[in-house]
Amino acid sequence: MAAMEFIRPLDEEKTYDTPFRGYRQQILSNLESGLMLASHIREGGCGPSLHYHYVDQIYYMIKGTTNVRLGDEVHIAGPGSVVFIPAGLAHCNWNDGPGEESHFEMMVPQTRPVDPLMCPVDSPDDVPVERRTNRRGYVLTPVPDAATEPMPGFRMTPLATPAMGSDHAVVTVAEVDAGKGGPGTHVHEFDQYYFVLDGELTIEVALQKHVVGPMTLVILPAGVPHRQYNDGAVAEKHLSIIIPAPEEGRPWDVGIDFHLNGKESYGFPIRQGV
Repeated sequence: MAAMEFIRPLDEEKTYDTPFRGYRQQILSNLESGLMLASHIREGGCGPSLHYHYVDQIYYMIKGTTNVRLGDEVHIAGPGSVVFIPAGLAHCNWNDGPGEESHFEMMVPQTRPVDPLMCPVDSPDDVPVERRTNRRGYVLTPVPDAATEPMPGFRMTPLATPAMGSDHAVVTVAEVDAGKGGPGTHVHEFDQYYFVLDGELTIEVALQKHVVGPMTLVILPAGVPHRQYNDGAVAEKHLSIIIPAPEEGRPWDVGIDFHLNGKESYGFPIRQGV
C-alpha cells in the first residue's frame, strides 16, 4: 500500500469508462466520510437513467452544462453552479452540449458496503416510502452578495449547508486574495477537502508542504495538522468541503503548535527472516 496521498490531481490517464454512454470518471478519494469523483460526459452522453441513492450527492460544475432531472423538474446547470441531490430523490443527468461537460462529484457520507450505490426507478413515485425525502434538491449559481469574509482577504460563499438541506456536509466556495490565508496551523474534528479551481494554494499538511494548482483535490483527514494560504500573485479560489457538518457551538478550527522535537523511534526489522 502506498503512503497517504494528500494531493490528488485530475489525471486523464486515471479515468475509466463507465457503463453509460460517453461517461468517464476518476475516483479521487474513497474515505468513510465521502466518495470524491471527477466525472466527464461528452456531448450526447448521459449518466444512469432515473435512480436514487441512500446518501446525498453533490455536483460542482467545472465546465460545460448538464441537464439534470430532480424529481419531476428539469434544470440546466452551467459552470460554477452546484447541484444538490438529497438521499431518496429520484434524478438523472445528461449532456445536450455544446461540448463535453466536467463536474466534481461528492457522495456524502460514503455508501455502506452492504448498501447499493444506486437504485433504478421508473418514476419518482417508485422510490420506497421509507426512502423518500422531504428535503428539496436544487441547482444554485452563487452570487458575490452571498459571500462572507471571516478573515481579511478570505471570502466564503455557501453552496450546501444544513440550513440549505445538506445534513451531512458543508460545501463552500472560498476565495483567497494574494498574500492572505486561513487560520494558522490547526486540526479539525471532521474530514476536510479542498478542490482548487483557480490560482495556486499553498498547503502545509503534517510534515509536507505543497503548492497546489487548479483541478486538484486536497485531502485533510480529521486530526491531521494543516494550514493553507495564498503565496501567489493573484487571487485563488477553491471548494471547501467539510464532512460531517460541524455541530452548532463547536469551533471549526482548533489551533495547535506543531513542530519536530528531534525524537525518533523505530519498530522491529520487517525484512529479515525469523
